[in-house]
Amino acid sequence: MNPYHEPSASGGRSPARRSLRAALLVASAAALAAPAHAEKVAQVSLLIGAAEVVHADGSRTTLARGTPIRVGDRVETGSNGHVHLRFVDDGAVSVRPDSVLEVQAYRYDAARPDDNEVRLKLVRGTGRSLSGAATEVDKTRFRLNTPIAAIGVRGTDFVVQATPSAVRATVADGAIVVTPYGEACSAGGLGPCEGMDARELSSAMGRVMAVVRPGDEGARVVRASDLAIVRTAFADDGDASGHERGEQALNGARASGLLAAEPTAAQQQRGNDRTAAEMLTLAAVNVPDLNRPTGLSSQLVWGRWAIMPEFNDRLTMPFAIAQVNRNITVADEQAGLFRSTPVQGGDIFQPVATGQVEFRLTRASVTYESAAGLEVASVRGANLTVDFDRRSFATALDLRAASGVEGRLRMAGDLRRDGLFAILDETQRIAGALSSDGKEAGYLFATGTADSLFSGRTLWGTGP
Repeated sequence: MNPYHEPSASGGRSPARRSLRAALLVASAAALAAPAHAEKVAQVSLLIGAAEVVHADGSRTTLARGTPIRVGDRVETGSNGHVHLRFVDDGAVSVRPDSVLEVQAYRYDAARPDDNEVRLKLVRGTGRSLSGAATEVDKTRFRLNTPIAAIGVRGTDFVVQATPSAVRATVADGAIVVTPYGEACSAGGLGPCEGMDARELSSAMGRVMAVVRPGDEGARVVRASDLAIVRTAFADDGDASGHERGEQALNGARASGLLAAEPTAAQQQRGNDRTAAEMLTLAAVNVPDLNRPTGLSSQLVWGRWAIMPEFNDRLTMPFAIAQVNRNITVADEQAGLFRSTPVQGGDIFQPVATGQVEFRLTRASVTYESAAGLEVASVRGANLTVDFDRRSFATALDLRAASGVEGRLRMAGDLRRDGLFAILDETQRIAGALSSDGKEAGYLFATGTADSLFSGRTLWGTGP
């Protein structure tokens, strides 16, 4: 029975009164719905490339820095989009390219922490979450849902990737609980799911990754940097073909690279040391064709996830070749940087390299994207300087599109102990790695806005 059914006019209510009652009901419903959609719970604090928000009523808004985000909103990034959201409790979420994040609930009251509630859903793609004040007092007030698993927090900083075939997660600080949906865990819950299917992943475990696939009873935990172990983790699947295991290894490598391409808490706190980058003297790039294949003898190579290369990409090689005797370092949605000679003990710089070293750009693949579409771009000037003693780097690129549009990249920051680095600011991002002997380097980059974006991949060397 319809609870809003009205008696006929002969039942004692005039058409005017019926109209008034209907209007009041509509107004009441709108009033109840308004706070959920009208109150700002976050805003865009950083935007690189193209992204938009889909509101609860289905309307769309192109994102810009400062755009408000409300409960019910879905943030959708394009293939070049990278968005940071800053929430009202000082929590933060990074939404990587080709991703969709939905804000299902966000309630924060410092005076009544028991009423706090944070529920997000990573519909697809990759996101990084840093918990805010809403979950500091009681971490059971936070939940990140994915299509096949729920994630609760016992820490503050973690990254998740969701695809139709699997959910993968890693932790930079603290701990999370990963649980596939089932009788004891539903998407409507809040906080970590408990029970035999729950798996805890903590930063104290090292660089490991939790993996959940459809039908799994619990998450598998593998070392995120070792492809051999990723493959071994799935080797007991008696019903999996060699092709399927190859796909699983590829997806594991891509997820690990995407996670490694996120700045660590220390790197994010320091940010981009633009002053150091601006002081660099750029060498003119005179190599006739930087966009060319890498030799198999190189310590660093770019391996692509797709069978066919992307537009203007002659630099990458197929994943099946790139991963032979190499491990993944950093990646984006199209390709990853693979490094030979596994790192032991997490420290590759001593005693193989010391002092300040200048690198020479040896290869690069660059595109320019605007409203007119994609076009070829080139590097006009380049510099990469690494200070091994201080564990820092500075790099600069001068870029030019075929149409004559010019761009520039200026970034500097700290190196991790394993030779990886990742920095981003309002309009630029970079993620890369050094070879184990410190003689080669490579990084992916993006610089610009949704209307004018240069992006690409580079390789560098110290030889002639």
